[in-house]
Amino acid sequence: MNLNIILKRIKPNKKEKAALEKFSNKLVKKFEKITKRAKPLICGSAAKDTWLSKRKELDLFLLFDPNISRKQLERDGLKLAKKLVKAFNGKYQIAFAEHPYLRGWIKGYEVDIVPAYSIENPEKIKSAVDRTPHHVKFVKEKLKNPDEVRLLKQFCIANKCYGADIKTQGLSGYLCELLIIKYGSFMNCVKRTSKWRAGQVIVFISFDKDFILKKFKDTLIVIDPVDKNRNVGAAVSAESFYKFVKASKDFVEKPSKSFFFPQKTKSYSSAKIIKEIKKRGTKWYLIRFKSPKILEDVLYSQMRRCAKAIENLLIENGFRILRKGFYCNKNCNLVFEMEIWQIPRISKNVGPNIFSKHAEEFLKHYKNKKVFIEGENWVVETERKFTTILHFLKNLFKKSKKGLLKKGIPSKIAPAIKNCKIYSGGNFLKQIKNSSKDFRIFLKEWFEKDLF
Repeated sequence: MNLNIILKRIKPNKKEKAALEKFSNKLVKKFEKITKRAKPLICGSAAKDTWLSKRKELDLFLLFDPNISRKQLERDGLKLAKKLVKAFNGKYQIAFAEHPYLRGWIKGYEVDIVPAYSIENPEKIKSAVDRTPHHVKFVKEKLKNPDEVRLLKQFCIANKCYGADIKTQGLSGYLCELLIIKYGSFMNCVKRTSKWRAGQVIVFISFDKDFILKKFKDTLIVIDPVDKNRNVGAAVSAESFYKFVKASKDFVEKPSKSFFFPQKTKSYSSAKIIKEIKKRGTKWYLIRFKSPKILEDVLYSQMRRCAKAIENLLIENGFRILRKGFYCNKNCNLVFEMEIWQIPRISKNVGPNIFSKHAEEFLKHYKNKKVFIEGENWVVETERKFTTILHFLKNLFKKSKKGLLKKGIPSKIAPAIKNCKIYSGGNFLKQIKNSSKDFRIFLKEWFEKDLF
């Protein structure tokens, strides 16, 4: 297919480029007037000319002397960043990576202002963000055609695997740039990536593969050409990895512009979703509570941990989960599809062999329980506290914040989830009937997962 048709839609025009350059220069000059204590440097896709049309985003790094303390870097960096945003009458929010940085909104642009150390050798960094200026330098030296990166970025965006943020866990912009540097063009890239399998290793200089596989245990391993101790692909989840692989495979087999600009997702009707749920013969539980006012990255990280903690607790109590998922907007929605949701009051626990030295401890521990022998093993029957999931969940969320933290519920979620509502059976189906389009799309995708 003619990829120039795609480029016409995603490549910034002369007017956009001129506007970005003018704004970047104003930003840098203003900061230089404010202080000489740090050097301003435009980084990210704007600096490498790999940005996409209509994405008005900018990364400004404030490079400090490496001899100052981390505490001083953070304090002075944020103070100067705030002063810069205020000079343009903009708004800002403090965000967090390895250390705090400022996310500002100035004249229609989203600007991440990041304090960092000015480090000559990227293998001797003092904070993770210190590598970024070296990434910019490497890409600008090695990348022959930025348009090929634009194609790859748009491809990943359309196939929901772009962005190293906690929510997406996909390919970062820098990773897309490295893949084009490695493979030369978008077409060569997708031809190669269509054959990837978990544990894929990409290097830019010679390395011992066995050493790499021992050092890194990730689905995708891309050794950073700027720092051999870092895996650029570490943020890519297994699901995002295979989304990318499948999209590449499908595109190579039958190229289409729909891989870059998919049709708007149609949500199932409530009736169709309910029909799908009833066919499965499982039982569904929805835990819904008001979203805490925290950064999206923090929210998704804590929600992922929360879902896993509840799953572990359910399994420990004898229930069996088929699948779980979550979706956030103004509310947080945790969904569990259960294979076993009701269990007997009596539980059987097979203990040690009658000849085992541990048999005496077992019998002592369960001296007030019904103990008997099956074959050559001691067996005990105990009574479960909870026989239904609904009973278990209601009891769980009655606990204090401290009690929830002990059960593995993350700190920002614990206060909010105490006020949750739990829906199951007919009540769950009623929630689907009254749900938003986004929630129906979330459930629709539940039935459509196919990564091979």
